[in-house]
Amino acid sequence: MFGGSHIWPLLLFLTSFFVTYLLAYQKLNKRSIPDSKLNFQVLIFPLIILSLAIAGIHLIIMGGSPAFESLDMLKTSEVNMHRKEIGIRANSIWRYLSSMNIKAFLPFTLLLLLITNRKMYWVVFFVGLFYTFSLMQKSHILSFLMPVLLYSLFTKKWLFSLKYTASIALVIVGLVFVSNPPLRNGVNDLKEAPIKQVHVQKESTLQKISSSLLKRIFITPGEMVGNWFEIIPESKPFLKGKGYKSYCKITGQEYHDYNLELYPILYPDYAKKGIQGSVNAAHFMRGYSNFGNLGLILSAVFLAVVFLVLNLLFKNTTIEMRLTLNLFPIFLLSSGSLTTILFSGGWGIVIILFWCFKKEFDEKHK
Repeated sequence: MFGGSHIWPLLLFLTSFFVTYLLAYQKLNKRSIPDSKLNFQVLIFPLIILSLAIAGIHLIIMGGSPAFESLDMLKTSEVNMHRKEIGIRANSIWRYLSSMNIKAFLPFTLLLLLITNRKMYWVVFFVGLFYTFSLMQKSHILSFLMPVLLYSLFTKKWLFSLKYTASIALVIVGLVFVSNPPLRNGVNDLKEAPIKQVHVQKESTLQKISSSLLKRIFITPGEMVGNWFEIIPESKPFLKGKGYKSYCKITGQEYHDYNLELYPILYPDYAKKGIQGSVNAAHFMRGYSNFGNLGLILSAVFLAVVFLVLNLLFKNTTIEMRLTLNLFPIFLLSSGSLTTILFSGGWGIVIILFWCFKKEFDEKHK
């Protein structure tokens, strides 16, 4: 679609990243972060109670499971509105706690219980499945089960891998069914009636789901980067810092979220119908949207620093454990900013939790 028109800014980012990382790595290669002295037996039970309590109290505050409530709705517009209202059924504190629970506490706790072979594993597993399904976001089940799925694959525990894959598929298919009333004798009232009937070979529900997921994983991230480069600065100006909430709070300027503001430009038909959405792009695009090429360089340096810290923390840890805890967050960088994934996406908490339980992980995987 875009050809090679944006290859140079991408090369600028990659070059800045590798130069920074390699130069710093040579100086820090022989250093490591000291292990935690915290007691595993003391920490494990508060972690289990915290993860389960957040899920249970959040569901109680919302008055039940939004996903099961949606089964009574037979219009796509009603389901869409119901899904958007999930965020306002609890205050901002609980929304943040819920996000951290799904992206950090629950998946880390489940992984820890799996590795240490504890019976509470099954309680956390089923509560996590129900909770992620209830919140009607397909990404939640991936955040919850991806660490244990990767761990099972890397350690060649094939039955566990099959169980987690089937669980992810079951929840995603269930959410597609819940979110699409036409699949259960409802109507899509957001879709305009066709002017002319055209015979098209129908796809099965499974084909629709699989094609949608493949596009989301392999095509959409690159397409979004290209779209952002096309729009900025031709149609939308560089924000010069106004794309960061903390900077705007300090300077008193108006905050702009291009993830939301570019949606009407890229999807005008949906925007005219009152549908709101976001067009998230790769980590470095937030820096670019604020400072242009300088933002690309700064984004590369920041990412290199984070990777250096990870290298120091996981220095004496097996490659399986490194990939288990970090591969999925790194993948998310293709559609989100590093600061968001670290502080709002739970990656930072996972890193801290790993440091707290590092001794236990290393003993199980020498």
